[in-house]
Amino acid sequence: MEKQVEFKVGKDTLRGKVYIPDGKPPFPGVIFFHGSGGVGETQFETAKLISRRGIVGFAFNYRGTGLSEGKFEDQTISMGVEDGKSAVDFLLSIKELDKNRLGFVGGSFGGYVSSMICNTLSIKSMVLEAPASYPASSINNQRDTDRDLGIRFEESKSYEEIAKYKGDLMIQICELDDVLPEGMAEMYFDSAKNAKKKAKYIIKGAKHRLSVDPIRKKDSQDKIISWFLETL
Repeated sequence: MEKQVEFKVGKDTLRGKVYIPDGKPPFPGVIFFHGSGGVGETQFETAKLISRRGIVGFAFNYRGTGLSEGKFEDQTISMGVEDGKSAVDFLLSIKELDKNRLGFVGGSFGGYVSSMICNTLSIKSMVLEAPASYPASSINNQRDTDRDLGIRFEESKSYEEIAKYKGDLMIQICELDDVLPEGMAEMYFDSAKNAKKKAKYIIKGAKHRLSVDPIRKKDSQDKIISWFLETL
């Protein structure tokens, strides 16, 4: 079952889609956090595919993107994290959900969001896809400015949070990433000292924006679905 949904962050309405599996609930669930320059619609296909395997899939748009309200130019890094927290609250309200079997998928900026909120509740499994990071000094900057990438990224609080994370973790790295500085994504894997299980997957021949590369996107999708079928 596919449902268009909306929920509030302050005065703004965020919108997305939830895909509920056939069968008898409760089901495990996965929420997809898209990248800063992208839209949630790029994640709808994967959310739908994972629902066909018995897992609730939920993808949404941050403020100022897709069909969500808000002006993109007004959005900051910290506001994106707030949007992510509100999206998780919405996911938890879905009656078919097994709240003890939750997963995150975060791509690029969404990887930062996932890491920043993964310890606010019990997340059983995560996939971070070419995850970005930002130093604390940048969190009130406009969300899609490349000036924040590569400047003291090692100081990002997201690495501190992933170091505390105790669930299962896969890091997907784009072999030919043309956006993230060298070592940024790898540092998430190295920092995850307390992960119950962790894996690193290199997407061969992939640049940063998988949404424009159907072959590499499918490679990533297949690994994501297999990972959650194994870990949720």
